[in-house]
Amino acid sequence: MTARASDYTMVLPVRHHRLDETHVAVESAFAEHLRMMRSRIGGAAERLVIASPGMSAAAYEAGMHGYAVIDEDAEKISFHTLFGEDETRSTGGKVKLFPPVMRSLHGLARESFCIHSGLSWDVWLPFEFASIVFGIILKRRTVFVVDIDYRNSAYMSYRNGDWSRKSYLLCKYVYDTARSIQVWVAARYCSLVLLKGKKMAEDFGSGRPNVKAFLDASHSARNIIPQESLGQKLRTVRDDEEPLRLVYFGRLTAYKGIDRCLRAAAGARATGANITLDVIGGGEQAQPLRDLAHDLGAEDWVSFHGAMPFNQDFFALLYSFHLLLAAPLREDTPRSALDAMAAGIPYLAFDTYYYRELLESGAGRVVPWPEVEAMAKMIVHLEKNREEVAGLIESAVAFARSNTQEIWLERREAWTMTSAIENWSR
Repeated sequence: MTARASDYTMVLPVRHHRLDETHVAVESAFAEHLRMMRSRIGGAAERLVIASPGMSAAAYEAGMHGYAVIDEDAEKISFHTLFGEDETRSTGGKVKLFPPVMRSLHGLARESFCIHSGLSWDVWLPFEFASIVFGIILKRRTVFVVDIDYRNSAYMSYRNGDWSRKSYLLCKYVYDTARSIQVWVAARYCSLVLLKGKKMAEDFGSGRPNVKAFLDASHSARNIIPQESLGQKLRTVRDDEEPLRLVYFGRLTAYKGIDRCLRAAAGARATGANITLDVIGGGEQAQPLRDLAHDLGAEDWVSFHGAMPFNQDFFALLYSFHLLLAAPLREDTPRSALDAMAAGIPYLAFDTYYYRELLESGAGRVVPWPEVEAMAKMIVHLEKNREEVAGLIESAVAFARSNTQEIWLERREAWTMTSAIENWSR
């Protein structure tokens, strides 16, 4: 599908699955974000066009409970498939795809008034950054977004044993350098650069008005816990007879460190903490985590839920929990922490960059990375100090109210739609 001159085009790595000529399935939280963006852009664009890789039928069927369907005609959100999932399984396949994908991106940039994309991780098929380059050359508005500070992840992967020293050095000095060059170029030539994290924004864009630090909140104002439910939660959490209800939600994948969360909770239980743990989500770690719960003798107090659509029913489920656990093994973006805050859930996390920065919310605690025993001790502390948890809960809701998706999209819209490309004159 070809974009029109009045379209706002986003070039993203998020895969989509076409169901028929006018209906496309995407991850449900992403669908809600697109709908809100479409609403915010309004009449400035005839359509919101998403150019991204396609998803195989098998991948869609495996996770379809977590997807939402977008009606392209009715919602004026169109999808352009850059390439199929099976076409990029080898380096040779990527090299073969390079010319047609570049032609497609150039056409999209030529016919769009704004190109919105970000960092390319794949050096063989850097389609995201290529779209930005085309946008700059054609003097379109360009929005460049980086939602994770990648600069410490290589070391963390080496430190925790996932990577060899060779892999660490190759990533640090070759791949991460290439990524930093992309951000450096964007900071100097793009209309708007959104970098997640104040330090990253300062390092790459100090003194540049087009470079902004941002939060990519997914929760809407309607998702925030109602006052009656909040009151009930606070009464429950202050009752020592009631268990402190811990939760993890998100993808069940190895680097998220969910096994560390489970071991930390088990360690806290072993010292007498009155807690339960719910794990919400799907992924390749689902069965190994169930097996670990069995091995730890935790099946009576750990509950597993499958993947859930990102909707109000999901938030209603979250309202009853008291503390989010997060134990990422490399730098991770804490979007789930913001969703948790909307549900009145503060967080306990390993001390990684974003969770440390988010402490300014007053709604979190961090422990040294990647120390499971330290997390277990903090769980015990919080379970024994319920008034402290109640304070964290109140701070979480206050922060969520001030950082809804609506607020951030309005801010981003103002930055994107009203700012001139001042950097062209520099």
